[in-house]
Amino acid sequence: MDALAEAASLGALIIVSAVVTAWIGRRSLRRTADERRAALAAGVVVAVRCEARWRQGVRRRFFAQGDLGTGPGGIGVAFKSPLRPAVALPVGGRAVVRGSWWPGMRVLEYRAPDGRRIDFHVYPREVGLACRYLGVPDSDWVRPFGDTDGRPRRSARPRRRM
Repeated sequence: MDALAEAASLGALIIVSAVVTAWIGRRSLRRTADERRAALAAGVVVAVRCEARWRQGVRRRFFAQGDLGTGPGGIGVAFKSPLRPAVALPVGGRAVVRGSWWPGMRVLEYRAPDGRRIDFHVYPREVGLACRYLGVPDSDWVRPFGDTDGRPRRSARPRRRM
């Protein structure tokens, strides 16, 4: 009976710690988003933290974490990744926002004017800012979540077969 009581108290401790950790995480994310929104409203240039993926060459893909922000000298837009030079991105394409396989994120599928496709994993609150940086008109990216243009929704992650 003593072992059962210890297991129950250990289980309760695990549940309490998980709830507290989740609460602290949500609170810190909310605080960070509020600070970024206030800085943006004050006119401070804020970079969007994201992951970018695009095709380089025939079979190679570029994938890195970094910041999407203004280009050098405040002109244009660039993707800046640690230990890599900034990459200037074309402005003025179209974008579609879709759900991501990564919980709590959205995929911003950006089609550049030259036809290239660039995918960005961004937080839902920063989709609008990323679209503004990329020069996408509001009418070209505002889509209700779940809008699949009549096609069934597919996950970005392949399914496992048993």
